[in-house]
Amino acid sequence: MYPAFCAARAVLEGSRVDRLILIVIEATDVLKTVELYRDGFGVDLHVDDHEGGSHGDDDRWTSGTHGAYSWTDGAFLHFAVYPAKEDGPTRNVQIGFTTDDLDAAHQRAMAHGAELVHPARAEPWGVTSRYRDFDGNVISFTTR
Repeated sequence: MYPAFCAARAVLEGSRVDRLILIVIEATDVLKTVELYRDGFGVDLHVDDHEGGSHGDDDRWTSGTHGAYSWTDGAFLHFAVYPAKEDGPTRNVQIGFTTDDLDAAHQRAMAHGAELVHPARAEPWGVTSRYRDFDGNVISFTTR
């Protein structure tokens, strides 16, 4: 099995870290990016604003208009797009999704403004195409 798909565990000073549960990117234009990820990349993002809850409306991690979705079938994973802060948007992150229809995923991504990095090609883990979002992050679609 390719190493990227192996279950990994890290040990930090005797404490075991089991798995990834959260991915947050910060975008220059959060609503435009939410639209791209929802309509172009197929992530069922919902727009909300928690106003920071008990942490206040200027809390970096919990406030501001954002789009979010949590996968709960199988292992939990939360994905969110928040507005960029004073240090700028998230850039050059790579996020990958599986799909059963690479052609449809390609058409959808391109129709909603994604930039093609490379068309579908065979890679060790499956046929993969890659796209760039508005801030330079790379999104891949893979079919096996």
